[in-house]
Amino acid sequence: MPLSKKYLFFVLALAFVLRLSLIFSAYHGDLNNNISWGGIALQRGLNGLYDKIPTGGWPYSQPNQPPLYILMFTALSGIWKVVYALALNLNDSFRFFPSAFIWFWEQRGMTLLVKLPSIFADLCIGWMIYRYIIHKTNKSRLAVLLSAIWLFNPLTWYNSAVWGQTDAIVNLFGLLAVFALLNNNLLRFALFFTLSFLFKASLAVFMPVLGMVAIMQKHKLNSWLKAIIMSLATVITIGIWFHPYSDFPMWFVKLYQDRILPGEIGFLTANAFNFWWLISPGRVLDSTQFLGISARTYGLMIFLMLVILAIYYLRKSLIPKNIFLLLAMSSLISFLFMTRIHPRYLYPFFPYATVTLAFLPTLITPYIILSLTHLANIYYLFWAPSFTSLENLYKNMLFMNIIAVINLLVFVFLFIKLNVLKLKRYNRG
Repeated sequence: MPLSKKYLFFVLALAFVLRLSLIFSAYHGDLNNNISWGGIALQRGLNGLYDKIPTGGWPYSQPNQPPLYILMFTALSGIWKVVYALALNLNDSFRFFPSAFIWFWEQRGMTLLVKLPSIFADLCIGWMIYRYIIHKTNKSRLAVLLSAIWLFNPLTWYNSAVWGQTDAIVNLFGLLAVFALLNNNLLRFALFFTLSFLFKASLAVFMPVLGMVAIMQKHKLNSWLKAIIMSLATVITIGIWFHPYSDFPMWFVKLYQDRILPGEIGFLTANAFNFWWLISPGRVLDSTQFLGISARTYGLMIFLMLVILAIYYLRKSLIPKNIFLLLAMSSLISFLFMTRIHPRYLYPFFPYATVTLAFLPTLITPYIILSLTHLANIYYLFWAPSFTSLENLYKNMLFMNIIAVINLLVFVFLFIKLNVLKLKRYNRG
């Protein structure tokens, strides 16, 4: 085995152990939603889950996540139930069976299960970064280093192991889709990007960049038809469990239009330290109009304008390393200027920015700054682990405003850098 792979496996093992040690360090209320949705779906069935209110109502909130997301937590609930039944049976049959495991599984088994998929997704992304960098640069040390930067960046293990969020999973699907597209495999791209959309719709902000790349690759009509069929087949295969009726297409569109895409919080910002936070961090609806246009529309217009401008800057050199940079920028732009943004929505910036570091090392400074501001943002209102002195900083609105301003300044720096990247030195090869 090459020495670089030994180093990589060591890094992956260490990253895994780190995450395992943090699984029970905190419990976020969001896990209650996920566990309750999976448990009710397992008990009552998937058919009508989005449409029918269970007896006694939803314990925490009605399902507002896509079908594949619900399916995963339904499967995890099933695994918990099977393991629990098996443990009880073994405990009754064999005197040497550790009875303490039953207590552990009752109290903490579900917490372990719901955090493991994101942890494994973290590791998979780290592995994919290594594979891509070593393939493109043939620099094994650089590949291991960037994989380690991803795996030990606090925002990754905090998101998956401490909070128990699923951003790593949707971004794993997204990264698989991007790699497929860069290999001119439109069919595989359609599969993985559709899976990401069926798990969470957060990567829809990549569509302008990826759509432009796909168009410029000049695929044949037959390839486009196969890709469309693949997407539709994937949607039907996963979504039909929830509404197995002839009006499924209309139901599916309405589900995303009314439940998934709008989200639960219709404010200018959902606690993200961005442009709208500086406008009004309070509970101001994004339907509020300025000069006859809603804030939500302004946010979408600014996002599209800046992304299109970024694509225009690099339109003559849409090579892989520029595409990664454009995807990272798309994530940052959406985080800063779209409304209803949650602190976690900056997460997609980092997988692509990590890859970009291999070709643009000067990105390391804004990368570190955004890592710190993002970590500070997701710590806000979660307060895990508790540091009283740190929490006291957030009592001063100026502290959070400064973070928002820093985020905007980093964006300005990167956007200027994007224009400079027309230079042949970066785009050669």
